[in-house]
Amino acid sequence: MGVNWGQNRRNDPQGAVAFIEGLLIECDAGAGETVLVGGGPASGKTQVQNQVVARAGELGILTLTAAGAADERDVDGGVIDQLLAGPALPRAITGLLTEGDTEDRIAGLVSAVHRLARERAVLVAVDDLHHVDETSARLLLRLQRRTRSAALLLVLNHPDSWYAGDGLPFAAQPHRHVQLTPLSVAAIAELVAAAGHDGRPERIHELTAGNPLLVNALLDAYRGNADDSRVGLAYSEAVQRLLHRYGSPLREVATAIAVLDTDVTTEAVAAVAGVDPLDAEASAGVLADSGLVAGVRFRQPPAAAAVVGGLRGPEKVRLHVRAAEVKHARGLAAADVARHLVAAGEANADWALPVLVEAAEQVMLGDDVDFATRCLKLAATVATAKWEQQTISQLLAKITWRVNPAAAVPHLECLRQGGDQLDQSDRIALVRQSLWFGDRETFERAFAALGDDIEPLDPRTAAELSLAGQWHYGVSAAVPESGDPWLHTASTLGAVWRTGGGEATSACAERILQNCRLSDTSLEALATAILALAYDGKSDRAEGWCTSLGEEAEYRGAVTWKAMLDAIGAGLALRRGDVAAATEQAARALAMLDAPNWGVAISYPLATLLSAHTAAGAFKAAAAVLRHPVPDVVFTTLGGVRYLRARGQFHLATNRGLAAVSDFQQCQRILRDRDLDLPAIVPWRTDLAEANLRLGNPTLAVELAKQQLGCSAPTDSYSQGSALRVLAFAGDSAARPGLLNRAAEAFKASGDRLELAKTVRTLNQLGQRAERSAGLVKPVHVPRQASAAASRAPRPVARPVAAEPNGAAVTEGNPAGNPATLSEAELRVAELAAHGRTNRQISETLYITVSTVEQHLTRVYRKLGVPGRSALAGELAGAEGGQ
Repeated sequence: MGVNWGQNRRNDPQGAVAFIEGLLIECDAGAGETVLVGGGPASGKTQVQNQVVARAGELGILTLTAAGAADERDVDGGVIDQLLAGPALPRAITGLLTEGDTEDRIAGLVSAVHRLARERAVLVAVDDLHHVDETSARLLLRLQRRTRSAALLLVLNHPDSWYAGDGLPFAAQPHRHVQLTPLSVAAIAELVAAAGHDGRPERIHELTAGNPLLVNALLDAYRGNADDSRVGLAYSEAVQRLLHRYGSPLREVATAIAVLDTDVTTEAVAAVAGVDPLDAEASAGVLADSGLVAGVRFRQPPAAAAVVGGLRGPEKVRLHVRAAEVKHARGLAAADVARHLVAAGEANADWALPVLVEAAEQVMLGDDVDFATRCLKLAATVATAKWEQQTISQLLAKITWRVNPAAAVPHLECLRQGGDQLDQSDRIALVRQSLWFGDRETFERAFAALGDDIEPLDPRTAAELSLAGQWHYGVSAAVPESGDPWLHTASTLGAVWRTGGGEATSACAERILQNCRLSDTSLEALATAILALAYDGKSDRAEGWCTSLGEEAEYRGAVTWKAMLDAIGAGLALRRGDVAAATEQAARALAMLDAPNWGVAISYPLATLLSAHTAAGAFKAAAAVLRHPVPDVVFTTLGGVRYLRARGQFHLATNRGLAAVSDFQQCQRILRDRDLDLPAIVPWRTDLAEANLRLGNPTLAVELAKQQLGCSAPTDSYSQGSALRVLAFAGDSAARPGLLNRAAEAFKASGDRLELAKTVRTLNQLGQRAERSAGLVKPVHVPRQASAAASRAPRPVARPVAAEPNGAAVTEGNPAGNPATLSEAELRVAELAAHGRTNRQISETLYITVSTVEQHLTRVYRKLGVPGRSALAGELAGAEGGQ
């Protein structure tokens, strides 16, 4: 083989074992060698030696093993004792331990082992050579010089730094040097395959940089089929064990690097670690060689988190405070400095409070609400001046609103009391929050104050707040009269509440959606734009924008925005007839915030959920929605009017005509008290007309429906359709098909496929199939989704029933109409009976009494001319099949 003077090999532990196993085989054949195995802490040196010893045993090679220890370096001959403790050694050799002085004993033992190695192969394996006592080291050096002349293999492990320092005597002799490198992905893959589990080699290598201790920890965790949390815990514990092995000052440097967790200088690391800069640089180099650190930063965040997670109590506080001081002195960003102050929970330095406030403002630009809140709460603990406390309180009010509006309520009071001391951003926050909680007086006062500021209000913000005021109250806050494009766009878009959708409002809606970034002030402006598109029959565009903005809100962690957008999305789903999707989305939106956090906006998901359950005939679920707490102030807003209308429709669908009238009249009073008439969103005249029709007053129903037609804008197709449908049943039956067809066309133009489907179904029930085939009634295409929804939805009445105008007393009248046509309630009962439901089950499903079910069934049998329940299925199936 020739003489080797420090021939160096770089191998991962598996490669090193394979190489040394080859030397074992050569040793067994009579060739000796010395192998020095170097590596950093936990690089796998001991594991390599253990595998080599095990392989030697398999080959029948006599093995002498020992391990140095720091606390036994002064034990003279301690390692020799370990080497000669093997039971396979001849007694003559072990007896040499007690003969003569030290030099004689060493000489005798070397000669005895050398003679033995000329008779059979011998492996001498010593771990942690740098901790071997002086006498034992002399013995090993003499054996090293004799390995070439016998079947003697020495495998000696040492740390990297020792090889070129204290280990020079061994390095100066003929030897092979194996430098251990981290495990490769391929090597880890072999270990994963051998372990027989699903651990991911690439991910394990990414986390561990191939460090054997960390690799084995993850392999063990995966072998136990642990979940991600258990694997993460195993990784964290392994990182901390690795640091413990490093010792000082390397451990302190690694901890400082983890705490700093940014690209800083080694001088900064040294300052935090409390070590000499040269030691910090050397230690950082060792950590880099291990693969854990790149420069002066951990390669993998989980590794740094594991190190920091292992800190406890005072040590953690001390290191983070020191890190904050170092970064502040070096002029790093306020947010970077504040992270250490927050982690330490201390802000005693004079510069700490302004840094925390600045950091909160910085991180809010990136939507980090949680950290901004923590910064301000820590700042509040050290603020002493009243103006400091007020500033912090006002910032908290702005920041917490988008995730926890109710938490901003105490700070809202501070803003109210601020008076002339408030700056423009404070007043905007006051406008935003007073709107959300239904404080109209504060909203109007704060908005007016914005117009009086020396610094003029940004036109875009003015436009957004104006639309927000319309969203909640139906009127815009006063904005300066000007030809500004933003204000003109907002004014045109706001007309959607009165005129319905149209080309002008859709164009403005697109401008708002394309130019307004989702923010606290733009939320309702964007919502208005989405609904404007829906009212113009552009439901796909509306839903596309709503979904996109909802995803943005979720990504940015703005729960309040996300909840509101999902509530709007639920309403869009209901308009296109997907009752199931509307129900699911409204319920999900409602669950995102508790009632106090929803403020007055809770009316939106509640109204949609109530309407969806009513449309599906799920009256028990609808009644449960009505038990959800709603603040009284809701009924001063348009959202409250929407809610009242949905409740009135539920009452109407469950045969509570008088209760429905009360809700519709309350809608009327709220709007009239505020001098509002917004037929596009609250056509209360039509609602009252339908209720009067149900209660037996077709004359008044006709009058109200005609009033609705008269006040509806030409572009307000929804209001027109609602009024035409009432007129169809309140007037001459001969004109009914034509009026219903016009109503269907109006609903189609408005984009409300749910109402379209209900109207078309009514047309079908009237037996107009032949007339449509002859071209007398224009067929209307209904999407399958909407048609399916309509089959579960309340049917329009097929007979006139009565109502009361403007809050007058209502008297029940006798029904009159076509006896061949089932009423809405009768058809619902008949369908459930045809599906095998008992009278009790029907009463529970429809939220009516058993007696009422029996009365409906009696009339159904008479109108359809069937003998009883058993004949219903065939009769109803035949009617459906012909549609």
